Formats: sequence, structure tokens, C-alpha cells
Amino acid sequence: MGDSFGSLNRDMGEGTSSVDRISELPDFILHQILSYLSTKEAAQTGLISKRWQYVCKTFPILDCHEWFFGRELDILNPKELGMPKDERRKIFNQRVKFMSYVDEKLQRFHEENLCVKKFLLHITLVSNNLASRVDSWMELVTDLRVQELDIYLTVGRERFYVLPMKVLAMESLTILNLRGCLLSSSFNRDTFKFSSLIELHLRDVFIDEATIQDLIYSIHSLEVLTLKNCLGFEKLEIYDHDTLRKLVYHPHKGVKAKKLSVKVLNLEELDFCSVDKDKTASEIIIDSACRNLKRLSLSGIPIDAKWLQSTISSFPLLEHLFLGGCVLQVVMKLSSPVLKEVYICNCRNLVEAEFDTPNVNSFEYSGRNMPRLNSNSVTGNRVAKLYVHLKNMNTSWFMRLNNFLRDNKFQDLTLSMTAKSGEEMPFNAEEYNGIQFPPLELNSMKLVTHTWTSANYVALSDGLFWSLRPEILSLELNYYSPEFLKGMLKSLVVEEEPNRCCSQKNIKCWRHSLKDVKLINVKGFESNTLLDSKTLSNLTNFLDDWAIDAQRTVKSYGVLTGETLSFRFSW
Repeated sequence: MGDSFGSLNRDMGEGTSSVDRISELPDFILHQILSYLSTKEAAQTGLISKRWQYVCKTFPILDCHEWFFGRELDILNPKELGMPKDERRKIFNQRVKFMSYVDEKLQRFHEENLCVKKFLLHITLVSNNLASRVDSWMELVTDLRVQELDIYLTVGRERFYVLPMKVLAMESLTILNLRGCLLSSSFNRDTFKFSSLIELHLRDVFIDEATIQDLIYSIHSLEVLTLKNCLGFEKLEIYDHDTLRKLVYHPHKGVKAKKLSVKVLNLEELDFCSVDKDKTASEIIIDSACRNLKRLSLSGIPIDAKWLQSTISSFPLLEHLFLGGCVLQVVMKLSSPVLKEVYICNCRNLVEAEFDTPNVNSFEYSGRNMPRLNSNSVTGNRVAKLYVHLKNMNTSWFMRLNNFLRDNKFQDLTLSMTAKSGEEMPFNAEEYNGIQFPPLELNSMKLVTHTWTSANYVALSDGLFWSLRPEILSLELNYYSPEFLKGMLKSLVVEEEPNRCCSQKNIKCWRHSLKDVKLINVKGFESNTLLDSKTLSNLTNFLDDWAIDAQRTVKSYGVLTGETLSFRFSW
């Protein structure tokens, strides 16, 4: 934030205080500026001046997340984990501070009659006594004209927080996220007064069949409905809802979904995921007569190829198909003139796949063999993402990859590679000897690795760049496998006289064809820095430092924003 203000100060000229100029802006504009920052960054602006202290205190997004006061606050029973008494006392004190912080925030906004655009509460209920504390917060929240409410409660096994009825009558809400709550069976359609609600997301919520139906049909403005891992009902039926556009339904893993019946004319996106292996998709999904459906996602269930083809044909506007973790037949054939995006990954039994989808421009696939794809679209850049095991990346695989990309005119490629410790890559460049194999030019290529501990990086580089000539190469950063990144970078350093030449007569060694490799967007390095031995050493140090920081971030927040190293190749 300080750098931003310094930059503005230089732009405005000498003798003008950029901080003062910005501080003169109305509150709502300053609040809008803060909305683009993280909670931590927004809080730090309060150090600039008294004016910014007031702006922070009246910032209409209240993010009350227990992790801000201690990552261990999400532990339900520290004593059971054998934590020492002083550690347990520390966690207790952090929890007390967090609850006092929420008390102060909500009470001040209530007393000053301030509006709250978003209120996010993430807390672990380590005892039933804390429920009354949450009740008092909900009482205050209902009077603050909140537009977006996110209640994320971690509770013990088979325990739920009983949501106060008053929350379900908040007419100001446009988005409601609930987790770990119980919606009582005493609620009915007259209870729900969500006149403005557009999105409803329920996760780990207990709600019975009658209540879920009353809830859905009482919200006439509802456009997005998400139900994940909820208990209390086994079937879901939605008919003739005028505004519903998107439905995400992931039944509880301990409940076998009896039926999903959807007949909503305006539905555009359906996402269904189940772990029930006993029933096929055709037995669960019934009457899905949604003529405007554009996106269909099915996961975790057996799917009959004939049923799938018939289903796709009944949706004339379907452009995006996602099948993940499904049980398919050994041979799959699929035809559609309108599909634009196809995702077939981690599907059991699938060996061969053939797609007659001429307008596909984004294709994602994992399987034992390279799929056959009829897609002659001439629209824009076409992208492919392929999942592959290191042990399968032999010489013939790279040749099939080249032909697949060339035949289908893909310009951007992502390879997601998986390997077990000790696996060797079977690629052998000498097997290209005597084969006419012109390299394929690509706009970009991205490499993603998973649990990769070691590899023959020279062989991997040979396999990729003998057959492909990307202009841009991106390597996804990961803190658990930095050796892969170091090995790949070392194999890419351009030497003045390449000491490893191929013996093929028909094809020029890619190392002789490569003129240089330059960094594009690597933090701490100037753009267009040449990748040479000195740069490689600095990059190695950068990766070591990044991995340490990434591990700390994951430990503190549980998530990590994806980052890449990008390079420009000159051939």
C-alpha cells in the first residue's frame, strides 16, 4: 500500500501530498478502494492517518475469521490431541480475543447505525455454550441491512448450530452462505422472507425434505442454488422455478441420492456430484428437461455412453461438458455440433475415446491413450490440457501428442504430469532416428507437476522440445517439489556450444535451434533477463526462499495462490 501512495505522490508532482489528496475523497470511494485489498492490507491502511482510521472502522465489509487470531483456533478439542496445558491456554486466550473483537465490531456498527455490505463469520464451536454467543451476533446482524452473509461454523460430529428464525427473514440479503447450521423443520414458506436473495449456498447443513422445498419455492428471485454435503433429505425435485439459472447438488457422502429431478426451463448450469457407485446417472437424474442448459458437470457416478449421448442431444445449447471421476465404458464415443469445452478426467475404465465435436476450442482429458478428436474449428486460440503419468511418456507418446495438437490446431497446451518416487521416464531421443517429424509451433506451453520427487529432466526437455516449439513456457510453482523446477531450469540454460547433439539425420537438434530463453514475469527479476548460468543460480535461490514462504502461508491460511515462472523462447 505504501508503494502505491508513493507512486501517486510522484505522479502528482512536488509539494502535493498524495495521502491528503486521496483522503479528501468521499467515504464510499475509499471503501471501494479498500474492497480490492485483503482484510490484512485494508486494516494496515489505518496506520496512515486518523482519517484512514475512521475509514477502516466504517469499512462495510466485516471479515471475522478466527484464523486471523490463531491458526489453531479451528481445533475442536486440543486436549484430545495431547497439546500441553500452556498451548491450550494460549488457544483459549486467542479465542476470547477473537470473540471480543466480533462483539466490538458488531456493537459499534449497530450503535452508529452503519450499513454492512458483507458480514463473514468463521468460527469453531468448541462447546454448545458458544451457540448463545453466536445468537447474540445474529441478533445484531439482522439489524445492519447486510447484503451478503457468510456463516461458516465448524462443529463437532453430528452437531449443528440452530439458525435463528430472524436470519431467514432478512429482506436485504442478496447472497447467503451457510455452513454447519440446522434449519428447523418448524420453518415454512411464511418464515422465509428473502425478497432480494439471488444466491443461496448451503454446505454441511441439516435441512429436511419439506423445508428445502419450501425454502426453494419461497425465494422468487433465486438464481444460484448450491447444496453440498447436506443432511436431512435424500431426493431433490425442482420444477418450474422461473429464475433459477444454476444448480450445484453434491449429496452427502453418507447418503445415497435417490433422485435428482430437475425441470427448470431457464436453468443454464447443472453440477451433480455423488459417491454412489451402485446407481447410474440415468437412475438418479430424471426429467432433466432443461432446454436452455449450457453447462453440465457430472462427477463420481457410473455413466452409460448411450444415455450420455442421448442426454447431450436433448440440450441444443449445451456448450460445456465436464465428466470427473466417473465410471465410464472402455470405449467412449461422443458427438455434438455445439460443444465448445470438453473435460473428461479421472474416469475409471476409459481406454479409448472418440469425439466428433467440431467446435470444441477447449479440451481437457486424462486417459491411457491419446483421444481421437474431430474438431476443425477456426475460432481463436484453442487450448488443450492433458493429464499424463511420467511412465507413459515414451517416444511414441510424444509423437502422438504432436499429431494430436497439429491435427486439431491447438495453440496452447498444459501438461499436468504425475509420477511416483523412483519412476523413470522411458523417452529415448535415439528412437526418432530416420523419422520425418517436423516440430510444431505453439503459442504457449505450461507444465504442472504433482508429487514429483525426481526425474530425468534432460529426457523430459528432449521429449517436449524435439516435438514442440512453444513461444512461451510456464512452470507452475509448488513448494512440495522444488527440485522439478530447478531441474527443468537447468536443462533449459542455453550454452554457447551445445555439448549434447542428436544423431538424427532428418531433424535438427532442438538445442541447436534454440537461440535464447528470457524471463518474462518473475518476481525480483527484470523482464527479458537472459536465462544463463548466473540467472539460474539466482533463480535457484529465489525458489528456495519462495518454497519456505509458501509453506508458512499454507500452514497459516491453508491455501496458496497459484504462481508461475514464465519464459520466452526464441527459436
